[in-house]
Amino acid sequence: MIRTAVRVGALAVAVAAAAACVSVPPVPVASTPRHPELPAAPIVPASLEAPADVRARHDAAWQRLQAGDLRGAAREFSQILQQAPGFYPAEAGWAFVDLAGRDYDSAVERFERALAADASYLPAWQGLASTELERGNEGEAILALERVVALDPRQEAGLRSRIELLRFREIQALMSASQRARDDRQMDAAVEALERALSLSPASVIILRELAAVERERGDLDEALAHARRAVALDAGDAEAQATLGGVLEARGDLAAAADAFAQAAAIDDRAAWRERSAGLANRARLASLPPEFGALPTATEVTRAQAAALIGLRLEALLAAAPRRVTEVATDVRGHWAASWILPVTQAGVMEIFPNHTFLPGGVVRRGDLARIVHELLALSTTDRPADLARWQAATPRFADLPVTHLVYRAASAAVTSGAMAAEGGRFQPTRPVTGPELLAAVTKVEQIANR
Repeated sequence: MIRTAVRVGALAVAVAAAAACVSVPPVPVASTPRHPELPAAPIVPASLEAPADVRARHDAAWQRLQAGDLRGAAREFSQILQQAPGFYPAEAGWAFVDLAGRDYDSAVERFERALAADASYLPAWQGLASTELERGNEGEAILALERVVALDPRQEAGLRSRIELLRFREIQALMSASQRARDDRQMDAAVEALERALSLSPASVIILRELAAVERERGDLDEALAHARRAVALDAGDAEAQATLGGVLEARGDLAAAADAFAQAAAIDDRAAWRERSAGLANRARLASLPPEFGALPTATEVTRAQAAALIGLRLEALLAAAPRRVTEVATDVRGHWAASWILPVTQAGVMEIFPNHTFLPGGVVRRGDLARIVHELLALSTTDRPADLARWQAATPRFADLPVTHLVYRAASAAVTSGAMAAEGGRFQPTRPVTGPELLAAVTKVEQIANR
């Protein structure tokens, strides 16, 4: 019995000695932290309930990290999470170990797990910002740093300039990436880059108008319109934003609104291209509102008096507005007619006549003799400051085989042909032949050029 007891006692001593040999090595103490860029201490929120030994092991794991024992620190944080799975500071601590070891993908996953447990855990946001910077994801780093400032306003002064520099660099990089994608016709990638830039600077008029332009090219007109209007709402004095809105509205077929937008752009920055675009769109808008009779003008084999009045009223509106009113009566047969709004100024300026029975005869066919008289009147209005030009055209005496100099329309025909507004084919003027659509368009275009000299 005594010998058995002695053996048991000896075995107990041996086991104890063996246990002492495999105990956890002591925590190294670093006189100088190996990773001073990391938080100074392992912060554990006071509200987080955890056993005292878990907190102590967390402190010890952090000391191992700062002593450079990354493997030991990772082992400690892993064991803490096995013992207390809800102790998210250990998840963040393990993420810092990964960051120190340059395992950035794993670090991001662990920081995000810690933040899923507590979205206000400041060390995890700080670590996530540092990790994203190491990965080259400046956009994600900016968002994390913004969260740090929101949680701890005392860091505003130290971080704001850094955030703004990162934001500027990231936006510039995204804008350049978008332009490269746009040049390569990779419109989806171009839009994606601009949307990321916009998330970093939601009130940037430059980004909004670029995004609207790319979306217009891609055919996403609803999104393009929303972004263009937002850009104008943020800065109505930005001429480029107004022009971008005009381009989107034009693509949507809203020509009148597009003309107004380009007019606004030109009013801010007087560019000839924008003024011409506005005038052209306004003209197209008016033409689009006209009935098929007017739309068929370019190919018409004959034109009506209403078509002639409408074309002159549209293309030479300013000229008619400046002309002295020579006719005061109103035609009785144009009320409700589609061309009534152009017939009135054309007749008041004396360019086209109202007949003695107070009718205009809008459906009447315009003949070449009629057009010669119309052109003659328009030339007179176009050269009020250059009477010598009109006198030269009137003094010319071209010979027409079918129109003697004594004919009532000869003087008008002479001025029309000499000025280049009309032509005589084979030496014949053909005063009774119906005017074609192309002839009318050519005559009005020439008068317009003369008026704009």
